[in-house]
Amino acid sequence: MAKRTNNIENLEQVLESLLFSYGESISIKKLVEITLASTNDVLLALENLKNNFLNRGIKLISKDDKWQLVSSKESSVYIEKLVKSEIQEELTPASLEVLAVVAYRGPVSKSEVEVLRGVNSTYALRNLTLRGLVDKNDTTKPQTYQISLGALKKLGLEKEHELPKYNELKSEVFKTEKLLQN
Repeated sequence: MAKRTNNIENLEQVLESLLFSYGESISIKKLVEITLASTNDVLLALENLKNNFLNRGIKLISKDDKWQLVSSKESSVYIEKLVKSEIQEELTPASLEVLAVVAYRGPVSKSEVEVLRGVNSTYALRNLTLRGLVDKNDTTKPQTYQISLGALKKLGLEKEHELPKYNELKSEVFKTEKLLQN
């Protein structure tokens, strides 16, 4: 059972971690549910965080009762340079690992990828999406990722099941997940 966050400072830390790790907007209702704090305490902590991020590289924004951490407008030129350079470079071992997870487990959510890898995978998923190797499905909640047709084309394949040992690995994953659910 989740522990109730008792003070505003601790709540701010928890909310900052949740917003950073999730990488997408989160509703007040969900934040209250997760932290077991009151709506007023969550709103107060979010406003405090927002004020703490003034003149920083990240901002806390809100729309329609949803909150999200984003990079500041002033950093956009540098982020654009980073993304462009990243697309031109070879895939990192981390990106290759994420691509393999998505290819063999897809459709898969970001949190499922992160549980399997044990680390934040936001950057690798974004990089793979920008390169056209992974497709992001925004219509599902949570959003899911799967290998793209472009990636299959680059591999000389027509369908996912043509990946090496695809059926064997897929059935092993299915058996393991069944055992874990029981």
